[in-house]
Amino acid sequence: MTNLYAFKHLKFLGETMLQAFTEFMAPITMIWNHKLITIAGIKLSLGNVTMALILLLFATRLSRMLSRLIDKRLIQRFVQDKNSQVTYQTFAYYASLAGVVTLSLATAGIPLTVFTVFGGALAIGVGFGSQNIVNNFISGIILLIEQPIKVGDIVDLDNISGSVQSIGIRSSQVKNGDGKIFVVPNSFFLEKSVLNWTFENSVIKTQVNFGVAYGTDVKLVENICMDIMLNTDSVLQTPIPLVLFDNFGESTLDFQIHFWCDLAVANPGELRSHIRFKIDDKFKQHRIEMAFPQRDINLRLSKPLDVKVLS
Repeated sequence: MTNLYAFKHLKFLGETMLQAFTEFMAPITMIWNHKLITIAGIKLSLGNVTMALILLLFATRLSRMLSRLIDKRLIQRFVQDKNSQVTYQTFAYYASLAGVVTLSLATAGIPLTVFTVFGGALAIGVGFGSQNIVNNFISGIILLIEQPIKVGDIVDLDNISGSVQSIGIRSSQVKNGDGKIFVVPNSFFLEKSVLNWTFENSVIKTQVNFGVAYGTDVKLVENICMDIMLNTDSVLQTPIPLVLFDNFGESTLDFQIHFWCDLAVANPGELRSHIRFKIDDKFKQHRIEMAFPQRDINLRLSKPLDVKVLS
């Protein structure tokens, strides 16, 4: 009898709590199901929109996780080229993002047909104010597919010179020698002239110019410079360095040293400076004068010039 009474009491208590919870949730449910907007006959409630926004907040993070997983399990296993791996991982990220966004909207109960209405508005927006965005987006796809520039390439564009750090869908990042990062729109690489020092390989030719005084033994100059070139680690020996007697200048015998270096190993500016230090040191040892400009002055006077000699 006691157990039956306790059971009835618990049942009554449960029904009471359920009724209280239902009454408490009623206004919340009403707000959650409140219709915000109707598009093309499809009613979107506050709950649908809120759920979609919550899911979309995690879309980019989830897409990056998926793209990294695809890169580790598939791309790195079947693609050997590092730059191609970056390209495929970028496409994997945006494909994952599109899939996650579609899944998020479907989970929230928002059909994709809703966006057919926005398609016309988007087209009008592109026509009036989004040409640059679309242009850079298409340019980014072309850069990733054709690869006229790749991550790690050394490029010169306008007043920017540095290495490519990343290539995105809309823009790319270039890091200069001072460590500054420049964000460059992708369309720039296709519409402007860009010098890619490492398009085929990272080996480039550079040179050092100098002049010595008239009367200097030019063969000695050549031998000293060649010895420096052949004994400097970062100077490539193939192709062989060249020492050229460039010209008879106004005040100097002009020379040029042409040599090759690998951008992946050495900085050309630092290497040229290192070679100039060596040249200056060797010339001092052999008493070779680095000439400076000289001028002869002729005075045309109407009368003799008075000269005083002080003892």
